[in-house]
Parts: sequence; C-alpha cells; structure tokens
Amino acid sequence: MKAEDIETEVFFFPAAGHAEKEGAFTNTQRLLQWREKAVDPPGDCRSDAWFVHQLALRLKAKVKQADEPIDEALRALDWWYPEDELGDPNMEAVLAEINGWQTEPVAGVADPGDSDGVLFGGVDRDGKPHHGPQANGFAELKADGSTACGCWIYSGVFGRDGVNKANSRRSRDYLGHGWGFSWPSDRRIIYNRASARPDGSPWSERKKLVWWDSEKWTGIDVPGFVKGKAPEYQPDESAEGLDAIPGDAPFILHEDGLGWLYVPKGLQDGPLPTHYEPLESPVSNDLYSQDTNPPVNWFMRRENRFAPPGDARFPFVLTTYRLTEHHTAGGMSRFLSHLAELQPEMFAEISPELAGELKIKNGDYICIVSLRGAIEARALVSRRIRPLRINGKRVHQVALPYHYGTAGVVRGGAANDLLAISGEPNVTIMEAKALTCNIVPGRLPRGSAFAEFLNKYAPQAGPPSIQPEQPTLGVSKGGEEVSGHAQEGQSE
Repeated sequence: MKAEDIETEVFFFPAAGHAEKEGAFTNTQRLLQWREKAVDPPGDCRSDAWFVHQLALRLKAKVKQADEPIDEALRALDWWYPEDELGDPNMEAVLAEINGWQTEPVAGVADPGDSDGVLFGGVDRDGKPHHGPQANGFAELKADGSTACGCWIYSGVFGRDGVNKANSRRSRDYLGHGWGFSWPSDRRIIYNRASARPDGSPWSERKKLVWWDSEKWTGIDVPGFVKGKAPEYQPDESAEGLDAIPGDAPFILHEDGLGWLYVPKGLQDGPLPTHYEPLESPVSNDLYSQDTNPPVNWFMRRENRFAPPGDARFPFVLTTYRLTEHHTAGGMSRFLSHLAELQPEMFAEISPELAGELKIKNGDYICIVSLRGAIEARALVSRRIRPLRINGKRVHQVALPYHYGTAGVVRGGAANDLLAISGEPNVTIMEAKALTCNIVPGRLPRGSAFAEFLNKYAPQAGPPSIQPEQPTLGVSKGGEEVSGHAQEGQSE
C-alpha cells in the first residue's frame, strides 16, 4: 500500500519510548504503579501526552479567535495542566485530577502535602483559582457538583496528604500495602468481606483479612464493605444502591451482593463456565457435539484460515510464551545489545520424545508450519515441554517465544506469522496460546522456493473455510454480512 494511492493522510509521530516519559500504569492485579522518566527522549521525539497537550493548547488558542457556536465545547474545555521545559504536561497534575478534588477553588495557598490538601497551588495556567482540596477516596465524591473526579476507582491514589501513592515503594505487610496503589481504596483483596463468616468473624485466624469488631469493619486489608454496616443488617424493600446489600453479602458490585456461578447477563457466552476446544485443535470436543465456542469471532479472511480438528498435516499443539530478557514483540529489547546477547536467537522448544521421532538434535534448524505461514528456528530440546496423552494417543507440544522479528541486533522468525486472528466473544482477546502446527527439519527456503515449500506443507489453494464450524467468508453464523476486522483491507 502506497500513501499516495489512498485517500488517507498519514502522519508519523516521533514518539518517546516508555522509559522516556513518566506516568502511571495498572495491571490485572489492579495495582496502579508510577513509572518515572529515566532519560529525555532523543531529538524531536516526545511523549504521547506531549502531543495531546500541545494539540489541545493550539486548538484552544485557535477557537479563541472565532465565535462559532460549534466551537463552544472546545472553548469550555478545562485545560489547566502545568508543563515542564519540554512542554510535557505535569503527569502528577493529571493524576491529581483523576484522583478527584473539591471544585470550590482554594488558590495559591498550598504546596503538595500541606494541611489544606490543595495540590499544584490550586491554580490554572493563568494563575486563576482552579480547584480545592483533594478527595481522599471515592466515598467523598458527590453528585451535586461539589467534587470532580476523572475515574472513581483511582480516587485516593493522590489525596490530601500530597503523596503520590502509585509511586510508593515501601511494603509494610504481606499484602503489599505501601507498594503502589490497588484500586479501589488500596484494597488488596477484592470482595474481602468473603474472608469473614456471615456473622463477621474470620473463617480462618491464619488467613483473616477483615472482620467485624462490634462497631465497624476492620482488618489487615482495607475492608471492601460499608464500614459501619453490621453483619445482621437487612435492607427494606425501598433500599437502593449499597443500602440494598445485606450485611452478610460480600459481593457489593452485584446487585444482590452474592457471588455468581450462573451469569444471567453481561456475557456473550455462558451463563455457566464450560469447556470448548480451541479454534484449532488436534482433537474434537468430548463434552459436546460443538467443538468451538459458538459466539467466538473468527475474523474471516482468505489469509486467516483454520485447520479442522485432527488435521494430519498439523499434528502438534502450538503455544507461545515470553522470555524474561525480552519485552512483548521485542521491538525495544531486540535493539539493546545486553538483552539481545542473553537471548540471541529464535528457538522452538520441543520434547526429547518429539526430537527423537523427527531425528532432531538440540540446536538444529527446524521449520514450524501452520496453515497461515512458516518460520525458521533453532530446536531447543527440553524436558519442560512434555507430550500430552489424549484419548490414548500421544500428542506433542511445540512452544515458541514471540519476541523476534526482522529488525534489531538479533533477528528471527516471528511467531505471530503462524497465528490465526480470532476474538474471544466478550472482549476480543486473541487466541494465541493454543493452535496446531507441523515441524519440518532443516532450513526454511527463501525467495520463490518459500512459496513452493509452504504450498507443499500448508496448501494455500482451495476454499477459505475448511474448519467445519468456521463461517463462510463474508457471512456470519447468523447469516449477516461480516464487517470490521473480518473484511479490513480487502478489495474486489
């Protein structure tokens, strides 16, 4: 694709790497952690926050010169952030706004940590009063306009004490309080009311987290419950919100306060957990006549085919994993000599049993082939990767790191070239940990010989849908025309 041949203007932004900018990140552990900038970005490179900040300033300056009604929202945009010498917005100021504050301004009276609890002087870029004291948690937020908060779950991370808790690094207990900020309220174990019996006493003295002390909920963790709600509390029929949750019901984000095995709403699949085979599998599903999850997103394209169950051309299970020494797809770490030296080459980890069957020695070159493509790697013969026993048959596994590519100090085949594009039905997570493949000993041919090799071991001709449960190209399982990812980049 050439930029001059399409009706789209492409802008290249010289972006900073993650070590060249500061800010916060969170993870599936709900832990908000601050990352300080290690070095300034080189040359014209700037953080993504810089681009957004400078664009906002220029747009606001531009609409000041006109009086068009369509620009009213932009004129009203509150863009107050202080900036550093590079023009980056102060990211702790952004965090303070996300945390939330009182909206009645208290200007020019406080430094971070002052008893007033007003951060960044309480003024905007023009020195005008802007905001009041910080909120110490979401319980202080109100719906009457007296408070403002960027995201309630993070409220408390930057409170009136002026301490950026995401940047704290001193754990004071085994739950990790004092290291980062676990949303919401720095609660380390979610729904921790469940660690206590219905009467409020701990199920286990050794594992206790929170308990009722006859007046309030207290404990090692921040109680995930209304502080003064007694275990015997029962709501009346007119109760709403948290008032409608009984005192012995720990799961406060569910309207009934109970844990759910049966999920009555909110999921595309369910309502009970069950087992389906991956979209590519060497075996069929013994539980149901349907092998794969019915509402899954296949993302149909001719280049994105799936092998049917038990396809003899792809007898092995393919999975992927990451290495300590590399970062995601390796775009940053492969260019660093000291990391590249520790993991210098793409490899495929296979069992001694599979190596014996294919007459492969440790360090030999091998080709890994799927229906989508083929890559080359060195064989790592390891007892970590063990054969599976399925229906009395031995099924081998092949494991690939996914950090390698065509650029950097070290280069190698990209595991992503082998993967199918799919989407789990609720949040569209791609199925990249369970597929099928074949192993061919030897080097991978280059040039035109590669196409001949691929057609020999993974024929590219024929119908695009050969997995029996895969929808027909251009049509969904419901009979509607497929759009979005499925047809992206396609032309007649």
